[in-house]
Amino acid sequence: MESESQPLHVWRAVVPNEWIDYNGHLTEGFYGVAFGHASDAVLVELGFGPDYLAVHGTFYTVETRIRYLEEVKVGAEIYTASLILGADAKRLHVHHDLFAGDGPDPVATQECMMLHVAQGAAGPTVAPMVEPVASAALAASRAHARFPTPDHVGRGVRTLR
Repeated sequence: MESESQPLHVWRAVVPNEWIDYNGHLTEGFYGVAFGHASDAVLVELGFGPDYLAVHGTFYTVETRIRYLEEVKVGAEIYTASLILGADAKRLHVHHDLFAGDGPDPVATQECMMLHVAQGAAGPTVAPMVEPVASAALAASRAHARFPTPDHVGRGVRTLR
């Protein structure tokens, strides 16, 4: 696994024209697509893949919050820096910063909660992760605990009331 003492830098892409909206920048749904791909890349980094899926189960994202901070234009190279904020036997709490080009600040962030799910005869059920994913997730969570938790983590959408 990539150095556990750093955020995971395991996903990048170039923004295609199809991801651009009528305002000339990345449309909100494609931020979600980008973060979904980033989460998949983090899972692969932790040892998840087709063999694991076939035998042990998968991950469902059950909650997410995206903050849109800056516009992103077509052709921009985007990439994520990801932290495992927490992990236990059945859950992963992940945070992604999305960067564009050489900019020092994220253009968007996503916080998500994923559950490990096994496919049984009665349908999907939440179940403990197994090796190699279980120990890799816990190790990454311990290593990433040394980073300050972003101040927006755990907060919901602000209300006008």
